[in-house]
Amino acid sequence: MKKTTLFFAIIFMAAASVSAQTYSTAVGAKFYAGDGTYGGLNIRHSTSEHTALEGSLLFASGSIGLEGLYQYQAPIAGAEGLQYFVGGGGLLAFGTGRGDNSTAFALRLTGGVDYKFADAPIDVSLGFDPFFYLTPSTSSNLALGIGLRYVIK
Repeated sequence: MKKTTLFFAIIFMAAASVSAQTYSTAVGAKFYAGDGTYGGLNIRHSTSEHTALEGSLLFASGSIGLEGLYQYQAPIAGAEGLQYFVGGGGLLAFGTGRGDNSTAFALRLTGGVDYKFADAPIDVSLGFDPFFYLTPSTSSNLALGIGLRYVIK
């Protein structure tokens, strides 16, 4: 009896955690509009029901960058497929212009909403994304992040 109860409890918990996540991995593009525009390739992977990792290879005029973010995510009650996220991470950017060999590092914050369409493998996100540059000089940038991704699984 105990084995049967344990078996059904495990199945129930697994089913509950699967239905709470709208997708596991998605790839696509992300763009930042603000004081300076970045855009590029993006991947987002849910590591658990409430956490996700996001990475981007970003391009801008005269620079290329790598971004990594850790995010807390949770569904918004009453809105199927819609969840909010908050988190942070970093951006490492390299100058690629003529005579520009600079390297920049920025701390990143992020917060916004993520929507997975129910009948299509498409995910869109909209985020409020401040950048806090620490090198080569200190500055900040407030950007609006827009993501469009294809859901793999």
